[in-house]
Amino acid sequence: MESRYRRYAFLLVQLVLYLTFLSFDIRNTGVGISTGVKFAVVVLCFLYVITSNNTKSKDYIYLCLAITFTVISDCLILYTEYYLYGVITFTAAQQLHGIRLDILREREEGNPINRSRTLALRLLSQIVLGTVVYAMLMLAGVGNDALLAVSILYFISLCFNVIRSIMLCFHGKSRDIRLFAWGMVLFLLCDINVGIFNLSGFINVGPVYEVLYGISSISMWLFYAPSQVLIVLSGDSN
Repeated sequence: MESRYRRYAFLLVQLVLYLTFLSFDIRNTGVGISTGVKFAVVVLCFLYVITSNNTKSKDYIYLCLAITFTVISDCLILYTEYYLYGVITFTAAQQLHGIRLDILREREEGNPINRSRTLALRLLSQIVLGTVVYAMLMLAGVGNDALLAVSILYFISLCFNVIRSIMLCFHGKSRDIRLFAWGMVLFLLCDINVGIFNLSGFINVGPVYEVLYGISSISMWLFYAPSQVLIVLSGDSN
């Protein structure tokens, strides 16, 4: 019962924070306040996971680590110009989510897997795919910098986790897997809007982009905040 009240209180505070920053973003006012509220959303998610009574399970440990890197990433991206390091730590978070998916898959299928080998093969395939995409973009004259390269690897890591979490839903009906899958889908929608928001930094855009820019500037956190809440709740086994 206590954990249920804790969850309801968490969701209520998150809803208030969500509506608060959206009201600022839609009116395009109070940028500093909105940024602070957004960061509070992520910090609250972090506090929720580290104060849980479920911290001894293996998959939950990786969830805690992933959310820790997420907080670091958001701090770097929201409050500094160290965007490269922010994307690197986001990539680390996705890799940790990937390891958690391995553990959940092992649980649902009832078959042990070689996690080290699985992780190595997954990383190798992501790096190879990322290298191919980066080379194609370079040939197209899109750009050539470290931030773009790391962003490609990050996005591929995220896509892997989205696909794997959805596929895992078909192997088991566990609530934690469904919540995690929905969280990852919203995470992907967020990053699609991040890509649209930053598109002008890599290619020439037309007048229609101004409309897309305005929509994406709001939609990023419209999807991102609930994605983190769902991912955190996926570790709440009570």
